[in-house]
Amino acid sequence: GLTFVVSLLAMVINIGLNLLSLNIGNPNMGSLLGSIVSMVLNLMAAGAIVYVAFQHLRGVRVGMKEGLAYAASRIAPLFLAALVLGLGIGIGMILLIVPIFACAAVAAIPVCMVEKLGPLDCIRRSMALTKGYRMTIFGAVALIGLAMFALSFLAGIIGMALFSVSVSSPLITFFFVALLSLLFTLVPSTLFSLLTTVIYADLRNMKEGISRESLAEVFD
Repeated sequence: GLTFVVSLLAMVINIGLNLLSLNIGNPNMGSLLGSIVSMVLNLMAAGAIVYVAFQHLRGVRVGMKEGLAYAASRIAPLFLAALVLGLGIGIGMILLIVPIFACAAVAAIPVCMVEKLGPLDCIRRSMALTKGYRMTIFGAVALIGLAMFALSFLAGIIGMALFSVSVSSPLITFFFVALLSLLFTLVPSTLFSLLTTVIYADLRNMKEGISRESLAEVFD
């Protein structure tokens, strides 16, 4: 529930900043600010899911409110790690090695939350942990990625249909379509955050013999 609220807030702020920038004649500024705000809020949601998941793995029941508070304390390295990941994926697209890099760095966010490393160290640590298991990870990540793509595609089709039959209030229709897209992508994105948490925990257990319960003790 709270994850949805945070994601919805990110979407509303993004739309609001874009509309404001159009009114002042500087659309690029609004788009940039909106993207940054959305990225920060969505990273907080992803980090909160990692926190809550680890607490549940050791039988401690906590809510997303506590998770968001902890993620907020780690937002700077989370944000920088996400920027580096985005740059790496961009370079990977040019070199056609996106799957390899994405699977190697899949545990970067859990590493940032649990081990409290800097952004570059998070990615290096993820690469070390995933070595030898990247093809297996690729299969799991690909399934979530296909689900996100399929749901986004479906939301786009529904959105175009809505725009074609509702031209009297385009702003309301646009907001509804954006909300629909959020609903269709929130579930797989949440599952992806949970998947990265489980992957990280299992890799630590297999490679270093550290149990999930022991990992969660860092949050005490």
